Amino acid sequence: MILAFVMLAAGGILLGGAYSFAKQKKPMLAIIALTVTGLGCVLVAYWRIRMG
Repeated sequence: MILAFVMLAAGGILLGGAYSFAKQKKPMLAIIALTVTGLGCVLVAYWRIRMG
């Protein structure tokens, strides 16, 4: 359960970084990489919480 909350926090940080990169007009590949990694972390967290 602790892993789920750590992954949720990491995913939120990564998604915030992707948003920040998008506002700063950074390269699109970096934005996509951060977004995909952040969503992956959030999905892992959701899966871990649902599985108990």
